[in-house]
Amino acid sequence: MAMDIATSFSVLNHSHDAIVDAINKLDEKIAPPSLLLLYFSEDYDYDVLQLTLTKYYPNTPFLACSSCQGFMTEDGYINGRGVALWAINDIVGAYGTSIVSSNGAIFDIARQAILKAINNSGRLGESPTLILLHATPGCEEEVIRGIEDVVGKNIAIIGGSAADDHVQGNWRIFNHEQQTQQGIGIAVFYPNCEVSFSFHSGYAATSYSAIATKVQGRELIELDHQPAADIYQQWIQQNFEANSSIINESSLNPLGRLVGEIHDLPYFKLAHPLMVTKTNGLKMFASIIEGERLYFMTGTDERLITRAGRVVTATNGIKLNPIGGLAIYCAGCMLKVQQRMEEVALFMKIAMHDKSFVCPFTFGEQGQFVTGENAHGNLMISAVVFHRD
Repeated sequence: MAMDIATSFSVLNHSHDAIVDAINKLDEKIAPPSLLLLYFSEDYDYDVLQLTLTKYYPNTPFLACSSCQGFMTEDGYINGRGVALWAINDIVGAYGTSIVSSNGAIFDIARQAILKAINNSGRLGESPTLILLHATPGCEEEVIRGIEDVVGKNIAIIGGSAADDHVQGNWRIFNHEQQTQQGIGIAVFYPNCEVSFSFHSGYAATSYSAIATKVQGRELIELDHQPAADIYQQWIQQNFEANSSIINESSLNPLGRLVGEIHDLPYFKLAHPLMVTKTNGLKMFASIIEGERLYFMTGTDERLITRAGRVVTATNGIKLNPIGGLAIYCAGCMLKVQQRMEEVALFMKIAMHDKSFVCPFTFGEQGQFVTGENAHGNLMISAVVFHRD
C-alpha cells in the first residue's frame, strides 16, 4: 500500500485566506490525509484556523502548534510569519490527536492526554510507534513521565514546546476538539512503514563544570554553593543585569547534563539560561535536578547551521529511503543564526533526499536519544523520518 507525505504553506496576511491557500496547495499534492499537522505564527487567528481546518477536513485528526517567527519545509526557510501544513496519507495506518488543558497535576494530565489520543486513533490497548508532543512551555519533563507511565519508556517521543515570536506567552496549541494556551497536545502514529529517530545538540563540553547545589523548579540558584549567575558569568566572561533576558547571549553557551557515551564520545541534554534572577540565580528553559553536574557547553554558528542535516542523516544513516519527515529546531538556535537559515533548510532538504518535511521553531525540544531515553532539552534538534523498508 502506497503511503504519502506532503507539505504546503502560505504567507498571506489574512488568517482565512492563508489557511485556505495552504489547504488548496496541499490538496493538489496528496489524497485526503490520515493526519494533519499545522504550524503557524502567533499573529494568525487560531479560531479561524481551527474552524477552517475542521470544515475542510471533517474526518481527519489534526494537531496545531504555534512556532517562533516562521518555520522550514523542503521549499526552504519561511521567515517571519506564515502557516504550514504537513499531511500523511496512510490508509493502513492509524492516527489520533488530543489536547488537554493543564489545570491540575501535570503527570495525570499527560496520562489523560496520551490515553485520549490513543482512544481517538481507534487503537485502544495498542502502543503507538511514535508520539508527537506539543506542550506549552514549563513542565515538559513531568509530561514525558506521565506519557511513559501509560505506554512505557521505549516508545519514541518527538516534540517541541509551543512558541511565540518574543517569549511573551502568545503560544497556542489546538486540534479539532479543543484549544489551549496552557496544556498538552499529542498526536499518536501507527504508520504502515519504518520510522527512525534522532535527537542531538551541536555543542561540546568545555573544561568548566559545577554541581547544582540549590535548585527551585526551573531556577538554578547555586552552583558549587555559590550564586549560579556569578559562576556562569565567570565562565562566559560577560556581566548581565538582574531580571534581564540573556537568551541570545547564552545561546552558544548552554549548560549540559551528561546523558551517556556512544563510541566513547559523551553526549548531553542541554538547558538554556533564560535570565538572571533577582537573587543572582539563573532561570532556565529546562528543569535541573539538585546534585547534577552541569557542564559549560560551547557551540558555533557553523555547527548550528550544519547539524540539522546531520541529525536527519543520523536517523538511519545511509539506509535512508525516506517518504518524508518531521523535524524540530530550537527557536533560540534559529534566532542566533537567523541570517543563514536558508543554509540550514538546504542541509535538511539534502539529508531528507528532497522529500517533504516540516520543521517548526520551538521553546524546548523532546526526542529519543540513541540509548532509547526520551528527554526534554533546549537548543536541540529532533528528527523523525518515515521510510520504506
